[in-house]
Amino acid sequence: MQSEVHPDLEKLSFLIGRWEGVGVAGYPGMDEFQFGQEIEFTHDGEPYLNYRSRVWRIKEDGSLGDFVTSESGFWRIRPSDAEQGGEPSPGTPAIHLEVLISHPEGYTEVYLGNIFANRVEMSTDAVLRTETGKHVTAGHRLYGLFGDNRETLGYAWDVAASGHDLRSYMSAQLKQAAT
Repeated sequence: MQSEVHPDLEKLSFLIGRWEGVGVAGYPGMDEFQFGQEIEFTHDGEPYLNYRSRVWRIKEDGSLGDFVTSESGFWRIRPSDAEQGGEPSPGTPAIHLEVLISHPEGYTEVYLGNIFANRVEMSTDAVLRTETGKHVTAGHRLYGLFGDNRETLGYAWDVAASGHDLRSYMSAQLKQAAT
């Protein structure tokens, strides 16, 4: 049973739950494919969200096929500059969110981003990789609710990897799954 949401997570509470749906992926040197995905945002009563995503190829008959990848991490609200004892520099945009996402392909992304109502936009502040990890150098992600009743979670993920500039990699539309 989940504990109550920490007050710092109020702005991110629209993400909490398990989301399932389909999307498309493609990148230079990789054939485009459709995938099925499950994303889960949970909390432990602390000031962060636990994040997990799993992706499978979709077969021609529409069923889930081979497992493709997963990622996991933590999303947390960034304390304001005033809470940290400082003042923002003039002209510097506020950063509302810090996100850590690790990949089994041997890299971890550190994102900074902003929350606007039911939308999150974030870009990498750093990408760390192992000696044999996938050569990713930057990322940009956009998550948001849309639809007549804001029942669909859509996202787009752009990546700079393998010598390419930032470009579209994955996008999906997910519905909240019954628990």
